[in-house]
Amino acid sequence: MNSRKSLQRSQVRSSAPRTPEQDRFEYLLAQIRKVRGEETAFDTLTQRFRQDCTVKLAPLQAALAAATRDTVFALDRLLDHRGWSRLERTELQQLLRGAAELLLESRSDPEIKNLFDKHGKVSFDDLQREEIERLKEEAEAHTGIELGDVEVSSEEDLVQRLYEQMAARDEAERTRQEQRNQRRGRSASEQRIEDTAARARQSLREIYRKLASALHPDREPDPARREEKNELMQTINRAYASNDLLTLFEMQLQVEQIDAAHIATLSAKRLQQYNKLLSEQLARHKRELDERRRSFASDFNLDLRKLAAQQLALVIRGQARTLRREIDQQNRFLKMLADKASVKRWFKQQRRLMRDEDD
Repeated sequence: MNSRKSLQRSQVRSSAPRTPEQDRFEYLLAQIRKVRGEETAFDTLTQRFRQDCTVKLAPLQAALAAATRDTVFALDRLLDHRGWSRLERTELQQLLRGAAELLLESRSDPEIKNLFDKHGKVSFDDLQREEIERLKEEAEAHTGIELGDVEVSSEEDLVQRLYEQMAARDEAERTRQEQRNQRRGRSASEQRIEDTAARARQSLREIYRKLASALHPDREPDPARREEKNELMQTINRAYASNDLLTLFEMQLQVEQIDAAHIATLSAKRLQQYNKLLSEQLARHKRELDERRRSFASDFNLDLRKLAAQQLALVIRGQARTLRREIDQQNRFLKMLADKASVKRWFKQQRRLMRDEDD
């Protein structure tokens, strides 16, 4: 019988009625396993989505970038020709700088950057500095955090510095709160909560020490068994470091330090301590899974409510269709740029369309 099944069968099998602490113990174990399953399913889902992005979208994105890059060079060659009106030359330069900026936002390209700077009064670096300064001012107004004269080199750097400042502010607030608590003294209720937490941590240490004593690889003469114990010890260390009581229970069952009957006869006081640890572990799993969902949705600009395999497959197909359409449009535009007369006609069509819209 494996450790999971043993834990699932750890109910009291005597005629004595079950206590609320025993019911809560079983409930918390089941909920942690449920969230673990959701974490595994989410890992599988996101790994598949990232693979699909690499296999199905990356080649299309590269093709679009290549066509856009060719467009920038084609516009630069056109601007070397004579015969453009001042308005046409300005519009061609705006097209060039717009396409170049799209490319430079995703990757460094010195040639494209030189063309961007060549056809405008403001260099790309100056434009980026102005944008970062604007974002910095907005972030200060929104968060109430003053970054002062701190130099920010990129949007990622700005976010990192904001996180650091917010963390420092939160830590300072926690320190002030602790100092206030120390001055006024702890209430009886707060003292009980603190004592319960201390006993719960002590219970976790006791389980860890028993497992470490039984599985420490340095005490194993057999090389194969020593390697096995080394892996088990790493699992135990990770579980202890993250207050993962369920894994420690499962390891105890695996090495037969305890059995289902032992768990079923735990005292109410010990169950209360275990339940506190399990409750904290469950809350941590839920919080971490929620944060991972939000981060994944933000990274790929996805709707948080639609993170399911079928819906993500539709997202991939939709993005692929959009990219193919954009590649086709870019290539048609690039073909038109090869003929100056065609560009002149295109400008006339655009102005006619703008007049029609105004009317």
